[in-house]
Amino acid sequence: MSSDDAVSPVDGGTLPTLLCRDAGRTAHGSELSLDSDGAAHARALRLREGDDLALTDGRGRRWRGRLMRLDRRRVTCLVLEPLPVVDPWPIELWAPVGGRDRSLWLIEKATEIGVRTIRFVEWERSRSVADAGRSKGFVAKALRRAESALTQSGGSRLPEIESPAELREVLALPRGEVRLLADPAGAAPRSALRGAEAGREVVLLVGPEGGATAGEKARCAAAGFEPMRLGPRTLRFETAGVVGLACILAALEGGTRAAGAASEAASAAPVGPAEGSPGGARTR
Repeated sequence: MSSDDAVSPVDGGTLPTLLCRDAGRTAHGSELSLDSDGAAHARALRLREGDDLALTDGRGRRWRGRLMRLDRRRVTCLVLEPLPVVDPWPIELWAPVGGRDRSLWLIEKATEIGVRTIRFVEWERSRSVADAGRSKGFVAKALRRAESALTQSGGSRLPEIESPAELREVLALPRGEVRLLADPAGAAPRSALRGAEAGREVVLLVGPEGGATAGEKARCAAAGFEPMRLGPRTLRFETAGVVGLACILAALEGGTRAAGAASEAASAAPVGPAEGSPGGARTR
């Protein structure tokens, strides 16, 4: 992907979005139909015939479209020109295995925020959770929840949703230039996120209900995870995940805007003679 094709996740656009995995296989100027799920979402968005919208394949590509027909079972759209690519934020959320409904809620919110990967981690204190997302059908349910959140938020790329894995396994993965562990004893977000301001890849690891054991914290520290506190109160894991992601998003967005401002300032600055060259000023 060239720098000319990609746009910041900050510039995602405001068009209402429908998910259509076949959009990339439809010629521009042709019509395509979405099933009842697409029709239901179009009605929820209060779309009408003739409205412009965005179509995404869930893999990062988007097209401008126009709603042509809408009934209870089907929606038909005209595919127009491609839209700029919107990359997800370079964030991975590693959440604890937890209650199914609360995990699905966290997946929904993380998708709306725009994370790249959601991975579930088995901790010592998560093994007793009975209603957890360990079944084969959980990932399918999670994907459906992510699809709904993607269209609601106007995103274009679904996160990768990984099945639960042991803590020791995920700590060995070569992921994240900035690695953070949500921990009440950690540094404040402003301090912990200094390295994230340049837009580097970030992994947020959230511990289980009841907290990580001392041994688990030690293994996380050995794997390069810096503890980051998320306020003075004890948070449920899904709340901690959203709060932590919001802190990271603010740091990354600030870094993106700062880099853009610096680039604009550099391009607007007058070009003078180099230091030491004829006519150049040498300062002490």
